[in-house]
Amino acid sequence: MATMVGLFSAIGDNMPIFRHEKMIEATPESWVNRLHYRITCMLLLVAVLLVTCTEWISGTDSIIECMHGESLPPDVVKMYCYIQGTFVIPRHYVGKETQIGNHVSQTGVGPYNPDKDDVSVKAYYQWVPFVLFLQAMMFYLPHIIYEMAEGKKVRRIMGSLHLFVLNREARKSAECDLSDYYVETMGIHDGWSLRVLLAHCVYLINVVGQMFFTDAFLGYEFSKYGLASAMSHLDLEPSDRIDPMSEVFPRVTKCTFHKYGPSGGIQRHDIQCILPINIINEKIYVFLWFWLCILSVLTILDLTHHFILVSFRGVRWVILNRKLNTAPKFKLVQMDIDLALITRSMSYGDWKLCYHIIRNMDSVTAAEWLQCLTSKLREEKEKKVHDMETLPLKSTISFE
Repeated sequence: MATMVGLFSAIGDNMPIFRHEKMIEATPESWVNRLHYRITCMLLLVAVLLVTCTEWISGTDSIIECMHGESLPPDVVKMYCYIQGTFVIPRHYVGKETQIGNHVSQTGVGPYNPDKDDVSVKAYYQWVPFVLFLQAMMFYLPHIIYEMAEGKKVRRIMGSLHLFVLNREARKSAECDLSDYYVETMGIHDGWSLRVLLAHCVYLINVVGQMFFTDAFLGYEFSKYGLASAMSHLDLEPSDRIDPMSEVFPRVTKCTFHKYGPSGGIQRHDIQCILPINIINEKIYVFLWFWLCILSVLTILDLTHHFILVSFRGVRWVILNRKLNTAPKFKLVQMDIDLALITRSMSYGDWKLCYHIIRNMDSVTAAEWLQCLTSKLREEKEKKVHDMETLPLKSTISFE
């Protein structure tokens, strides 16, 4: 137990995405995205550790144990059945007319005719660690794509403003510099915004794809699980189960070993194999399935939220005002902030960049920056009006 605790506690220290500086840095990604590349990735890597450290599950270093006659070497049989794959007979699944002890020895395990009976091969346990690790990497891949599309723009232009700077003069200088950059570059962020939005869609594509991939990996049987049936049967004894759990993750399976006998004829040995690893496989995939469903719903809602941010101008004023309402009231009384001017001056790309900036600021810094931005926009507006008024009139007189 102490070894397990020490192993899991070291995960955060050795994974860059869980280091303190990574956790507090400015980022345009939402907390839903973090569920993908941080939480889900970590959960899958922990699952890899669980299924590869079999001594925690079965007390041995093997994920399969086979029962056979004395004429067969134990290690040979166990290795053969592990490599070849075991199987169950669907017509012997436990049900209302099939009971363990009366009709079959275990669910799916009973007499069969190789020429007539259909069998369901269970060889996925060989690939579970590799598949889980691959899925962990696939959940981190959208984060890499997102960072490439975003170009770390938010992190670079904000500097240290994502953390509250105690030195008022230094904070004020950084806020003015940021407002100057923002106003000077207004209108050029539309392409950046579109790339970020498309990269955001990759998270949804990945999580939905992982659901179908998990279902295909388990022989298209895992999708048959319902919330009520899986959760209500999870804690039952295998002998009492009539749900798909025992069909997808059987504890006992069959294996057929052929060899030449003393007379030179082929002998068939019917072997029963115990798969203690399926105890943990069952729990991992039940949890993973429902986690992916929840994550898919959250990702759809988050993506819809970002599309609304870009599409509807009315939400801009609401979001900025909501951010200001979290600042101390006495600070707002002293400030001159024109939200209407700010929201009218932005294209959709400018607004998306502004949204990510204020989301990474505390309320006081955001209010001070919006004040600087208001002042800068007014200066630009007055400058344009002055330039229009002082333009030289074009001569309309023509000489013939």
